[in-house]
This record gives sequence, structure tokens and C-alpha cells, in this order.
Amino acid sequence: MPKIRDERTGTDELIRDGNYHYAALLADPDAAPLATQVKKRLDALVQAQAATRSAELVRIEKQALFERAEYLHDHRQSVLELSVLAAVARNRKAAAYQEVYPHGLSALLALSGEAQEAATTGLLQKLKAHHPELWKTHAKDLQALAQEATAAEKVLKQAQVDEDRAFLDEQAARAELSRQLHRDEGALISLYPGERGTIRLYYRQQKKRPTRPAAPASAPA
Repeated sequence: MPKIRDERTGTDELIRDGNYHYAALLADPDAAPLATQVKKRLDALVQAQAATRSAELVRIEKQALFERAEYLHDHRQSVLELSVLAAVARNRKAAAYQEVYPHGLSALLALSGEAQEAATTGLLQKLKAHHPELWKTHAKDLQALAQEATAAEKVLKQAQVDEDRAFLDEQAARAELSRQLHRDEGALISLYPGERGTIRLYYRQQKKRPTRPAAPASAPA
């Protein structure tokens, strides 16, 4: 009997199987009525695959924007920290440094999204108290960059959710097409009882990989 691939098969391969099966059914007037449901499942899988690819591209775009927003924010934080260090003569143990960076700059940069934005707001409050001139120079831009990074992260997370949902829909469409191929096998067996060779004509078979010739044995010395 034909080997029918299931939903664990890659979408491209399953689409090829579906197209082969659809064409074979249409070529046989007796089996042609079965083609309608195959076409329906096949079109659904093609559309689901396109939706997954579209969602993936959107996620990639949002990831690029998020990483840029994170970089701009982190870079501005590094510039500010150098300015604070210069103000305290590069003494990280100085109170005017410790108040602004109680856990160091790296701890703040390890955060992301709303947590990082909240930490930036707290940092700016301390900066205003201990380094008012630096606060005037950096506060507005740094707060805006933190907000932009938070917004970019939220958009990216939603894009990731949308991509995951699209992929699940694609997997479900794979399963529907595979089940239809199996159902058609039963119908074809009823049409052509005992004719296994005929039934195999309706299913695309995996190509056999050519076997490599054995290496010639070396002549005895």
C-alpha cells in the first residue's frame, strides 16, 4: 500500500504530496469526485503556510526594531554612567555614584521592558538629587528611550504570539490534509479492490536514495 506522510512531515513536502494526489484524482473520472475535499485541504494548508511566513517576517521586523531601541537606550545609559563617573573622579565607591547606581550599571542593563523603564525612572530621580546638571542633559532623552524600548518589547512579544499561533494553525492544516489522504485511500480501495498497484498511482512516493557502491577492497600486500 502507499506510504502516506503525516502532519510531522514538513509543509512543503505535504503540499507536494497533496498536489500529486489531486492531479491523479482528476485524471481518473471514477476518482475525480474525491478531488474536491483534497483541494479544500490543500488550499487551506497553502494559506496557513503563507500566514506563518508572513507572521515570521513581521516578528523579524519587530525584533529588529526592539534590538535597536534596546541598543539606543543602553548606549545612552553608558554615556550617562561615564559622566557620573567623571563627576565623582572615577570613584565607584563614592556616595554620589552609589546613590545613582546601587547595583552598578550592568544590573540595570540586564533588565528589559517595563522593569528597565521603572529602574530608569528611579535612576533619574537619584540623578536629579545628586547631579542636577547631568539630569538636565540626559533625563528627557533617557526617559523617552526607556519608554520606546518598553513599547518595542511589547510589540515584539505580540508578534511572537501571533507567529506561534500561525504555526499551530499550519500544523492543524497539515493534519487535515494528511487525514484526507488517508480517507481517500479507503475510498480508492473500494473503487479498486485488490489493485494495490493502481492505488499507489494516486500517491507520491518517496524517492529511493541511490546506494553508494562499496569501496574496492585493497589488494593484500
